[in-house]
Amino acid sequence: MLSLVKKDLKLLRKMNIFILLYVLFICAMGVFMPKNPAADIIYILGMITLIFTSIIYTNGYDDKYKSEIVLNSFPIDRRNIVRGKYASLIIYILLACGGVLIFTRIVELVAAGTSGESANIWNAILAMSISLIFYSIYYPFYFKVGEGIRSFNTVLWVLMFVCPSIITKLMKRWESTGQLEKILSMDINKISIYLLVFSLVIFYISLQISKIIYSKKEF
Repeated sequence: MLSLVKKDLKLLRKMNIFILLYVLFICAMGVFMPKNPAADIIYILGMITLIFTSIIYTNGYDDKYKSEIVLNSFPIDRRNIVRGKYASLIIYILLACGGVLIFTRIVELVAAGTSGESANIWNAILAMSISLIFYSIYYPFYFKVGEGIRSFNTVLWVLMFVCPSIITKLMKRWESTGQLEKILSMDINKISIYLLVFSLVIFYISLQISKIIYSKKEF
């Protein structure tokens, strides 16, 4: 399993650097915003985008070069292949969230006197929870249909880049109707903790389901 995780991590070095720079640039903009939900959303979306890009790239590489068929030609426990993918997801989450936290903190220190703040641990917890829930649903289908999910990935890729615009419009609408104020009055941090616990439970269940599905899959 560890060798499979190392393989995925090595592939990250070949990822498009322009996507990384784009995400970091957007996150840097959040530091110069007055402290408001828009900056938090930018940080969360930045983290999620990095996670999504990492998974799409490594999984796309496996599909392109038929890595799945090659791996199954060796005496490897299929459950370890599944565990490797789920372990890689955790590492991607830690790298993406940690990277945005460190980068925005550096920007905040260098650009002293900004009205905004860097990303915080609560942004990371929320991004982690959303990613775990999404990929807990995604991976069982991935191991079931394999390359058949490629079209779905394309749709997700487009949505990832239009989401910021959609969310900005929604926030303006909520602000005009007073709904944004109600959301801000909620204990978001407490909700984030509950969501993280829920996402970890779903993640574990998803892992067990994916192992069953992939163990029975025919090639």
